[in-house]
This record gives sequence, structure tokens and C-alpha cells, in this order.
Amino acid sequence: MLRPQISMPALQPPGKRKKPAELELACGWRGCQEICTGEWNLNEHIAEHLEHYARAQDNRGANSEHSAAQEHQCTWNSCDFSTANRVEFERHAYYHGYYLNLLLQGQLECDLHPEIPACTAPARLMDKLPALGQNFRCGWTDCEREFVSIVEFQDHIVKHALFEYDIQKTPEDERPKTMCNWAMCHKHMGNKYRLIEHISTHSNKKQVACFHCGELFRTKTTLFDHLRRQPDNNTNSFQCAQCFKFFATKKLLKSHVVRHVNCYKCTMCDMTCSSASSLTTHIRYRHLKDKPLKCSECDTRCVRESDLAKHVQIVHSKTVHQCEHPDCHYSVRTYTQMRRHFLEVHGNNPILYACHCCERFFKSGKSLSAHLIKKHGFHLPSGHKRFTYRVDENGFYRLETTRIESLEVTQQILSPQVNVSLEIDLKPGTGSCYEIVDPTNTEFERIIVSSDPHEAQLMGEVVISLPSLTEEL
Repeated sequence: MLRPQISMPALQPPGKRKKPAELELACGWRGCQEICTGEWNLNEHIAEHLEHYARAQDNRGANSEHSAAQEHQCTWNSCDFSTANRVEFERHAYYHGYYLNLLLQGQLECDLHPEIPACTAPARLMDKLPALGQNFRCGWTDCEREFVSIVEFQDHIVKHALFEYDIQKTPEDERPKTMCNWAMCHKHMGNKYRLIEHISTHSNKKQVACFHCGELFRTKTTLFDHLRRQPDNNTNSFQCAQCFKFFATKKLLKSHVVRHVNCYKCTMCDMTCSSASSLTTHIRYRHLKDKPLKCSECDTRCVRESDLAKHVQIVHSKTVHQCEHPDCHYSVRTYTQMRRHFLEVHGNNPILYACHCCERFFKSGKSLSAHLIKKHGFHLPSGHKRFTYRVDENGFYRLETTRIESLEVTQQILSPQVNVSLEIDLKPGTGSCYEIVDPTNTEFERIIVSSDPHEAQLMGEVVISLPSLTEEL
């Protein structure tokens, strides 16, 4: 697809750059040759088209006996959208102007960064607009205004943020924090610009689009990630030290590594999790006795429908999976067990669990767990029902002997038992320090991990620097 030539302002020294000039946007309404400066002017221009269109439709309907069944066909370039709802037609038309601006903004960012590879995804044949079944509704407390134009909607919520900053700040506040009043949110942001950026997540505002394939992105960084991570462009240069997965960019690696950090602690045991959803699942299965779903064929009760379906398949279903390998008569009731059988017996790379202490090999994690407990005296981590295994660089499953926890979670665990004096100035959620924990050690060997080794207080044997965990994403 040919890309339009975009005139770019001359680059200026850092700190002296002016606000980028608004793009020249060509109206795509059929038969229109108007060039508008910026998305707001284009939005007003589209409003004029819609006004003329509405008058023409009303006049045509007044002279027709079948006006109720009128179909509204989009006239923007090669778009084939049609609807019987005029308001939906207007939402769609306004979004074309919004989308055009995002496409050219994305193209401009790529032109400014020639080192970013080009998109290799299938080219868009027309604008890729989402389904717009309802108006854009403001979720700010006591507002609830609705907008047909997404440009007007996005402008409206920015005004909320600016007004909220003005009424919440006080003369004595040097750096006042402003609260988001979007429904069910109420987060506090450091300044009005952070609030504007935050509120855009509620309104699903996009900043750029890939001109080649048409995908929308919230920031230019995510657009660049989209381009770098494509198969033809992905160099897989960045590897996670925890799980050995590869990533296209350092930013993607940093985002991934944070998922290895346990930031949530169960209030009923010492189980720690890396996400709120996994903690919810733990509490639901370990600490709540309610099992609302009952099997229709026996007295077994389950927590979730997927558990009940699995129970029925294993216990009551007569369906069996027969191994298709020649001369093999193995059969089993579940596909998962059949897949394991095929990999272990017929595959080139059987799934094997390896003991990290004596290098014995096992076919299942259950067998290795029993071996670790009986032969090597290991104990299950507090709050856990099983050991955790991860694949090593050779493809074997080995015991996960470390767990990374945020310092806040660690203090929750230690505070009832040990009086630990920490002089590090930590703010909740900053994640400036973590701990590597040996969950298989009965004494719970703990090591503080910080991006600055001079800040960390030694609680184990070694202080390790993990800047990939603490640098700003």
C-alpha cells in the first residue's frame, strides 16, 4: 500500500521543541476534496456533511411512502458499511475522521523513526472501524453525557480532568494529587497530565494506528512493539532469566519479568501470588468450602463448570481416545493424558522431570515431588499444595527453588514473626525493592533484591541487582 507523504516540522534541540503541527487531513466523503487542519476541524467538517445528508434524507422521506425502511450507506471512500439506524451511521462517519488522523499520526511516527521495521502483516483494504452499537458515554461522576462523535467525547473527558485538577488543588500544595472521579475508579494521580493520561484508559482513547494493517494503539511505543514483534522483524534478542522465554524488545521483557514477582498475599495463609486473579482462585479453592455445582450422576460437587465437565469426562463419560500410532493399543479418557502418552512414548522429546539434587529422571511431577520429600527432605512451601516446576535450558522440568516477592508482601509475612528493621523509604506500589525467596528451605532463606545494591539490606547471603524488575516500563 502506498503511503502518503507527510510534511514534518524541522527537528529542534531537546527541550525547545514546539507542539507538533496538526496534520493535514483529506475528507473522504464521496465527491469532497476538502483538506482540514487537525482532527477537530475535520470533525466539524464531517458534521456539515451529516447535516446536509440529514436534510436530504428528511426531504426524500417526506416524499416517500416507505421512509421507515430507509438504509444508510456509508459514502467514505471505499467503505461498504450500511445500517438502518441514522445515529449509528453518524457515529460511524465521525469515527472515519478520527481513524484517519490516527493512521497519519502512526505514519508520521514511523517516518520520524526510520530504525523501526515496516509492518509485514496483511495490508488493510479499507478502514478497520470497530462496531459502534451505542453512543460514547461519559463515566465521570454525575455526568453521564453521551456523544455521537468520538472526537467530541475525548475532548469532553479531558475537560473533566482539567476542571477536577483546578478544584482539588490548594495554594499550599506544591505537587497536588488529583483524584479520578470516573465510576468505580477514584485513583489519585500525581498531576493533571497523569490524570489526562489515566482517564484515556477509561475512554479507550487511541493515539496512533499502523498505516499498513490498520491496527489501533494507545501509544507510539505499543505501535513500535507491534512492528518489532512480527515474525519477519522479531530478533528474539531479549530472554527472561526466570522462564527462558524470548522477546522482541527490552520493554516487552520488562513487562513480562514483573509477572514473576509475587505482589499479592493471602490473608489466611502464607501463599503469595503474582496476580489478583490467581489469589482469588487460591482463596476460592483452598479456603472456601462452597461448591455450588453438583454432578447429576454422583454426589461430587465442584467449584466451576469446567471442573464439573472434566469430572464428567473422566468419571462418567464412555468416550475414549485411542492412540493412533501403529502397533500401539493405548487408550485413555482425556485428550491431555493421550497427549502426554504420545510425547513420552512416541515423541522425540518426551516430557521428563529431573531432580536438581541427584539428576534422577521422572515421568511426572507427582513422582518427582514424592522423591524430593522422601529422599532429600524438602518441604512444600507454606500455603502451597504442590511444588512448582519450570523448564530449564535443556528442556527438563526442574524444581523452582526461588520465588520473587515484593518487599511489601515480604513484610506482611515476616511482621508477625520477626522484627525486621528496614530503613528503605518505600512507597506502596513503587516496587523499588524485591526479595528472592527459597520456598523449599524450612528457614525461608530471604535475600533483598534492589536495582541499587547499596540500598538493599542483607537478609540472606547475597545482594543481587535486577534492574529489569525496577526500571520504569
